[in-house]
Amino acid sequence: MATQIQHSLATKIEWNGQPISVISLGCGQLSSLTPQSIAVINQSEVIVGSERHFDEISHIQNKAKKVTFPSPFSALAPLLEELAKEDQRICILASGDALFFGIGSWLNRQLGNQNLNFHPNISSIQACFHAIGLPWQEAKIVSLHGRPLSSLRRYLVNQQLIAILTDYTSNPMAIARELNLQGLGQSDIWVCEAMGNFNTGHNTQKVSQYKADNLAELSLSFQALNVCIVALQGQTTQPAFPGIADELFSTGSAPGFGMISKREVRLSILSLMQPSPNEIAWDIGAGCGSVSVEWARWNNTGTVYAIELSQTRIEHIKINAERFGCTQNLKIIDGKAPTSCAELPQPDSIFIGGSNGLGEMLDFAWQQLKSGGKLVASAVTQDSREALISFMSDKPSFEQVEIQITKNSPNSLALRTLSPVQLAKCQKP
Repeated sequence: MATQIQHSLATKIEWNGQPISVISLGCGQLSSLTPQSIAVINQSEVIVGSERHFDEISHIQNKAKKVTFPSPFSALAPLLEELAKEDQRICILASGDALFFGIGSWLNRQLGNQNLNFHPNISSIQACFHAIGLPWQEAKIVSLHGRPLSSLRRYLVNQQLIAILTDYTSNPMAIARELNLQGLGQSDIWVCEAMGNFNTGHNTQKVSQYKADNLAELSLSFQALNVCIVALQGQTTQPAFPGIADELFSTGSAPGFGMISKREVRLSILSLMQPSPNEIAWDIGAGCGSVSVEWARWNNTGTVYAIELSQTRIEHIKINAERFGCTQNLKIIDGKAPTSCAELPQPDSIFIGGSNGLGEMLDFAWQQLKSGGKLVASAVTQDSREALISFMSDKPSFEQVEIQITKNSPNSLALRTLSPVQLAKCQKP
């Protein structure tokens, strides 16, 4: 019987023990464990895992002490710290592939990968693509486990192949209804259940294929462990490339109007910003969120903080973030800068979209930026233009551009000329 150990929460571990071996058990049957993985399990003095994991290695002879994962799982950090004091060889068991939506990311954050030895295996995603006979090197992998179904929208591009890790809420029927809603009802969906289980009985591997519009109308029961593979087909308003049409944003005004940066200006802003993976960004004076949404959608590993005072505009930011699948990495800050920015993480880049008090706001933003951080701002009035150039002209990597747009309104051939917009960028040394 495994020993259950309970601990309080802890932060990142200062690891002084022997490197921990992390054994990925793979998908389903364990005949795929390599001789090296079996040897590591045999030589371990402590094995950490779930009761199910221990059952799966029961055929391997070892005398190691078995310790179950604590509840809550975050208590695993102090558990490992306690085990390290005994300077024993520790092995952690992981489902699937530990470094693919698994425990590996958490362990790396807690201990650092220099203290971990990973042993690979087949993930459920890999098993699914092999079961249906489709190459998966260009597929997008999406986890909806514990995430809102709307976050799927950023990946909905015609002709794209996606694999979706599901949960109870984001189940195959809910996914099919979302695809139907987004104009992708002709998409093919493969529902893959209990991958890798080939034993006789109810818990065996099963693959079913549907059209999204048909599956959306059905009431079916699938095993909890399922993955959906989707070949997207159809016409959708979800953008496939940067430059979301102005009329698709919610603003409270006629389509294409309201408190948004127009597409041509927005793309110039993002071109100047050059968003990088995992960076922290602030959008000060976010309006209805067009810049924040476009920013967050195309840089899904970054985090954008949209800072806005108007409650009406904040509601439109929420609508737009939901509409384009950006709720996970677009954080709305209700308030006025600089006061509302006090608790925010230090930014790698800042965009300032408003003109009121621009000089003061530029000073504040410059102080907050990390070294190497990018500051971009826009100006329309003469006073704000002067403040913008006065502040940035002596800064490193200064760059400016003026944008004059003449374009037709939606459903009209008549051209209209918009007010010119001054953009400027500098970079903190």
